[in-house]
Amino acid sequence: MSTKAKMTLGITTLCTVATVWGVHYQQMSEKETMRQGIVKDEERMAKKKRQEDNVVELAAQQELQRQMMAEQTLRKDDL
Repeated sequence: MSTKAKMTLGITTLCTVATVWGVHYQQMSEKETMRQGIVKDEERMAKKKRQEDNVVELAAQQELQRQMMAEQTLRKDDL
């Protein structure tokens, strides 16, 4: 095998290995990005659920306050 053939084989092999490694690295990076998207979606959904629960609790507290205010008698001396 001539020197030029060996150099060509070496350069070709090196480029092939670099390409395979680059594609593998890119796939791993994209997979991690996708996983982070799922995590963020789950966090956003949990936050929305907590907010909805807070709205329901606020409405219940306001209704309870209205009921208590209706049952209580206030005098000017108490204020």
